[in-house]
Amino acid sequence: MIRGVLKGRVRYRAKLAHPAWVGLKNLRRCASSQNPGKILIGEDTLAKPKLFRKDHLIDSHDEGVKLHLREKKPRGMKKSEAAGTLLMVHGQSTPAPVAFDLPLPGYSWMDFAASRGFHVYALCIRGYGPSTRPPEMLRSPAGHPPAVRGITAVRDIDAAVRFICGQNAIGKLNLLGWSWGTTTTAAFTAGKQSRVRRLALYAPFYAYDNPQAAALWEDPARPGRWDPRKGAWRWVTEAYQRERWDGSIPRGQHAKWRTEAAIKRFWSEQQKFDPEGAKRKTPAVRVPNGAMADSYDRARNKPLYDAGRITCPVLTIRGDHDRSSTDPVFAAVYRALVNSRGKRSITLGDATHFAQYEWCREALFSEVQNFIEG
Repeated sequence: MIRGVLKGRVRYRAKLAHPAWVGLKNLRRCASSQNPGKILIGEDTLAKPKLFRKDHLIDSHDEGVKLHLREKKPRGMKKSEAAGTLLMVHGQSTPAPVAFDLPLPGYSWMDFAASRGFHVYALCIRGYGPSTRPPEMLRSPAGHPPAVRGITAVRDIDAAVRFICGQNAIGKLNLLGWSWGTTTTAAFTAGKQSRVRRLALYAPFYAYDNPQAAALWEDPARPGRWDPRKGAWRWVTEAYQRERWDGSIPRGQHAKWRTEAAIKRFWSEQQKFDPEGAKRKTPAVRVPNGAMADSYDRARNKPLYDAGRITCPVLTIRGDHDRSSTDPVFAAVYRALVNSRGKRSITLGDATHFAQYEWCREALFSEVQNFIEG
């Protein structure tokens, strides 16, 4: 692959020359501050090696809590190195198999990395996917504090890192987080520097003052406190997720940015992990409210971690139409990473918070891959 060199902050627009990149030589034109008009040519994906897949249920640090960990690598790979090992961590509502391994040709981020010789893992935090649901998610959410806060997710990441490093006799690995996963992976990295080689943050957040955002989750009777009526968890519907996605794409551009098949598969795969929710009059999936409580704290400028403690190379990357990781929030993350060696910042043009399911996905996958391999 012909690669451009990226240093510091880079903004570019990237578009695939054809919507279906499987089995094609893909062209994407990259106009950046350093490589205007550069053509990047992707490998012929028909040449992908066969991949090994295994689903683990590993022990967490808490008795009775099991964590789902999906593993993929080139079939026949005998030994893994730290530089070629990657752990992916999902966001606030989408479990890892859907976030990183959507079963549509050309949509699996895990396959993309594994086909390039990487040993890839994707973790489901407790309460998500096949991982153990905490007791508070098995009863009515009313009157209970938010389930699965970020600090708990950091413990689950630590359990996964210990398992992966132990399984492969390595001391560290690469980390990738999406959305809320950028908060939890960065918090883990800030506390366990020696375990992380490189950190990629896709659609990241950090602490900021946003009274309007905080008000969405605040107790109106007690300003400055979480609204207890929100409960431990909530039902998330297809309509809610579609609105988040649809509202980010310019009017009339939806069919150009994504396929209906991807939207339907994105939702149907989530429902597989919540059969009870699928039987509701309006099908839905249960989602812990811990990530939203973390969001409430961020909007009051209370970060889960100190970004200044992270010293390894960090990539921050987002789509320019992301309504969650907005320009000010995205810039704040980059500024806060004052001690990261070789940090980079990339904004993808014509992309949303869900870029891994859109036409620009290979650009996203490639830029993250290029950084991790660096």
